[in-house]
Amino acid sequence: MKRESISRRKQLRGRLVVAIRRGVTAPATRRVPLTALRRYHRLRRRLGPRRYTDADPFALLQVDPGRIERSLLETAPARPQWGRVVGGDWDRAGESFDDRQVPRGLEQRFVEDSPWRETALYDAYVEQLKRFGNAWEHTSINDFERRCREIERVYESIKREGYREQAELRDHGATVGVRADEINVDIGRDGTIYWRTYGQHRLAIAKLLDIETVPVVVQRRHREWQRVRDRVREQGQTGIDEESHHHPDLRDLVEEGVG
Repeated sequence: MKRESISRRKQLRGRLVVAIRRGVTAPATRRVPLTALRRYHRLRRRLGPRRYTDADPFALLQVDPGRIERSLLETAPARPQWGRVVGGDWDRAGESFDDRQVPRGLEQRFVEDSPWRETALYDAYVEQLKRFGNAWEHTSINDFERRCREIERVYESIKREGYREQAELRDHGATVGVRADEINVDIGRDGTIYWRTYGQHRLAIAKLLDIETVPVVVQRRHREWQRVRDRVREQGQTGIDEESHHHPDLRDLVEEGVG
C-alpha cells in the first residue's frame, strides 16, 4: 500500500483544476448541442475526407463489455479526437484493461470482498493524487471513502436497473458534455476496440456483472479500419469477411443495406 503524502502545492493545483472543471468546462460543454459539432464534422470531412470518418462521430455503439480487453489510456492524446481517422502504429501500444489498477481493485472488492483500502483501487487513488492533485474529482485522501460510496452506488444501480446511457441519468439533453462522459473507445486496424478514456469504473463494473452491452462513443479509427468501412459502404457485405458482419462499428452500414 502506498504512503499518503501529497504535497501542498499538488493539492492546491488539484483543487484549482477541479474547480475549473466544475465551474467552467463542464457547464460549457453541457450547453453545446451535438447537432452543432456534427455539422462541423461534416464540413471537415468534405475538406479532408481521409482524415475524418463517414460515421456519425457522436453515435453510440452498443458493445459487449467483454470485447473491450485492451486500453490505450496511457498513450492516447489528451485532446479529443472524435471522428478522426489516424494511421500509424498507435493501436499496437495497448495494455490489458483488466490488469489496470481500477478494474483489479473493483474485482478485489466486489468479487473477493476485500476492504477498500486493501484493494488496488486505493493505490490508484493515491497515485492520482500524487500525479495530478486530484483523483476522479476528489482532492484529498480523506475523500477516498466518499469515492468508494459513489462506486458502490453505481454498482448497485447497474446491478438493479442495468446499464443506462448518461443522457438517461442527467437532465441535459443531447450535448457534447453528456456524450463525452460515456465510455470512450478507439478502434484499431483489425477492428479491435480499445478503451481510451472515461467510464473506466463503469466498464469494469459492467464486466463484473456480465452486462450484455454498454454504449460507447468512438474517438478515433485506424486508417486501415476506415478502409473496411469504405468497402462496406461501396460494396455492401461482400466487402467484408463473415466475422466482421457483426462488428459494432459496421452495424450502421450492414443494417442499412449500404452497397
